Amino acid sequence: MAATLLLWSGFFLSLRGGAHSELTTADIALARFLIPCIVLLPLVFKSKELIKKVPKRYLIGMFVGCGLPYLLVAGTGMQLAPVSDGSALIPGTLPLFVSGIAILLFKQPLSSHRLLGLALVISGIAVFLYQGFGQSDSDLLSGYMLFLLGSLMWATFTICARVSNLNPLVAAGIISLLSTLALLVLIITGTLDSHLLTTRAAEWPWKELMGQITLQGVGAGLVAAFTYLHAISVLGAERTAAFGAATPAIATLLAIPVFNEQPTQLGWFALGLVCIGSLVASNIFMRKDTSLLYQPPKFK
Repeated sequence: MAATLLLWSGFFLSLRGGAHSELTTADIALARFLIPCIVLLPLVFKSKELIKKVPKRYLIGMFVGCGLPYLLVAGTGMQLAPVSDGSALIPGTLPLFVSGIAILLFKQPLSSHRLLGLALVISGIAVFLYQGFGQSDSDLLSGYMLFLLGSLMWATFTICARVSNLNPLVAAGIISLLSTLALLVLIITGTLDSHLLTTRAAEWPWKELMGQITLQGVGAGLVAAFTYLHAISVLGAERTAAFGAATPAIATLLAIPVFNEQPTQLGWFALGLVCIGSLVASNIFMRKDTSLLYQPPKFK
């Protein structure tokens, strides 16, 4: 999880950096999905019979929650709000949505620790929204709404990945393949603009592009995808989601020197509520976490 947290932080920083560069959201998506697609394609074809056994609703949930739709939502939100807010409202609120889905659909037990933690997370969300309503610029509030939508999408992916029981690399490969195909269709039809495909290679912002390829394609697309999915299979969806509490703090501290983005006092307070709430919701303070004994429903 330590590697995953660092790469998650880099993911949000790279999205924010892309918002200040010539690269479009489609270009960042290409950097994110094309490399994992090429690298993992042989594994996907080798596992096609296993993939066919997974119910389509879980594959769709994984694609929507971690593939191109999620990146478009998170990338657009990061153009409207700072890194500290995005990193708090996506991974920070993830335990809230994951637990909600697990309780409603799979009757997952909920401990008193998790209830307390989720209450703190909700309080943090309320403070963020209060800060957004207090701004004359409506873009900030729009960014917050997109972040919360992104968190719900990521929660859907987390639950679907747990229930699908696919190998982490196979899951990452199928998500990258579907996302790359969908992205190419959107670019070719003119739905999404691409700076890379409309300019000569000599005019590409190579420094920024290589940074996106490293953080998005290799980091988030290959390494973090494997470590996160592996953590889900070992720790469970709810506890893995809650361990993302460290991401907002890491990303915020890195964004201060990189983008000169200093959170307000109210922002620090909201960030603290979300981080502490996520940490408490992980049940790591319990001597015996019975939620780890829970097994997701099996499909035939």
